[in-house]
Amino acid sequence: MLRLQRQAWWLLMTMSGLIALIGFWPLIYGIREDASVPLGITGMTAAELEATSPQAYRLLDFQARSSGLDLIVIGTLLSVVALKPYRREQPWAWWLMWMLPLWAASVFVETLAVGVAPGQGPPTPMISGPIVAILAAGILLIGAPQMVGRRAACVGAPTGARPGRRSAPSPREHRREARRDPEDSRGEARPSLDLDPDVDFEAIDD
Repeated sequence: MLRLQRQAWWLLMTMSGLIALIGFWPLIYGIREDASVPLGITGMTAAELEATSPQAYRLLDFQARSSGLDLIVIGTLLSVVALKPYRREQPWAWWLMWMLPLWAASVFVETLAVGVAPGQGPPTPMISGPIVAILAAGILLIGAPQMVGRRAACVGAPTGARPGRRSAPSPREHRREARRDPEDSRGEARPSLDLDPDVDFEAIDD
């Protein structure tokens, strides 16, 4: 389990990087990149859509290319978060990485809401979306004890102090401790004045 927690950032970065790479295919090939999407949603192939309505085909092709660009941006940003702040165990990065499973699950929900054409199989996003969501959520839950525990340590620590390190006392506290302690701040005993009762100090002054 500890090994999985240490490798969580690498797994999340790999998943995010693959999403960014996959985005290049629809960006380049448009609606023809995945034949299961137009066939599963409309019941027609990309060529049939183009022959039936060239205007509608251009709109769908533009939407497919825009979706590919979204994949590249989302995958790149999440990869950077996993590589830097998540690897350094920043608690906010753990919360931010939950965008990955939530986004993947939303793709499945959106496709399910639109519906599948009668007699057609589910498009690829309906299959890949839940897989990515479950894997990413599982990895994040594995790393939860480490991230949440670090956040609690940060909240309980004094302002400006790092968890696990004792903050230096302020000058006021330093002086207060010096007055209470018979030893000064350097750990050396203060010199004491032992007055001899037999000595006449008035005569010395004269």
